[in-house]
Amino acid sequence: MSSSFLVTALPKTALVVIDVQQAFIDPSFLKRERSTPNMQPNISALLAGFREKHLPVIHIHHFDAVESTSLWNEQSHPEGVLPQDYVRPLGNEPVLRKYDKSSGFGANLVADGKTSLKDILDAQGIKTIILVGQSSPHCVSSTARAGFDYGFSVVVVGDACATYAGPIADFPGATKGDAQDGKYWSAEAMHGLAMAHLDGGELAHVVGTPEVLKFL
Repeated sequence: MSSSFLVTALPKTALVVIDVQQAFIDPSFLKRERSTPNMQPNISALLAGFREKHLPVIHIHHFDAVESTSLWNEQSHPEGVLPQDYVRPLGNEPVLRKYDKSSGFGANLVADGKTSLKDILDAQGIKTIILVGQSSPHCVSSTARAGFDYGFSVVVVGDACATYAGPIADFPGATKGDAQDGKYWSAEAMHGLAMAHLDGGELAHVVGTPEVLKFL
């Protein structure tokens, strides 16, 4: 992505933190292979930079109202839906709750239950959204696509997003995964492919944390 893109966009830019919740530090996730080991310090640095410059920060939290045993079910795992400590929202930062993968199509402001992410962005004149969080092929990717469909310029910070190793699709002629047992794609492969599908400007621009920070 060209530097001029960020220079032009930053004054009308919001940082959107997606699903960095306690569920992802549950023991069942901690034992899984995860990509992007520097995600936490990179998100922390971006949050600090946006807050110092008084640029908008928006938080998205996922909730599962269907599966009662889900780590994102507020009734069975009330701690799981809470934000991790390092991304705890400040009092003036909007917090939205979603029940599907896309922050754009399914998230509403907690304060009133109806204001959407697009409503908040439009009200502030935001033209560009910078996405960080989890997980790369799921909620981050879905939100990027929704943002593009709504006409926003979308930036995904590749080293501030993460995902986990995933099973290969089981169908005739399926490409085998890159793990030794041939059953799983590695976490880094899953993450890299998710970023590759978004990058290039058609849907989003994928950049690293340093490229964003140098314009703050």
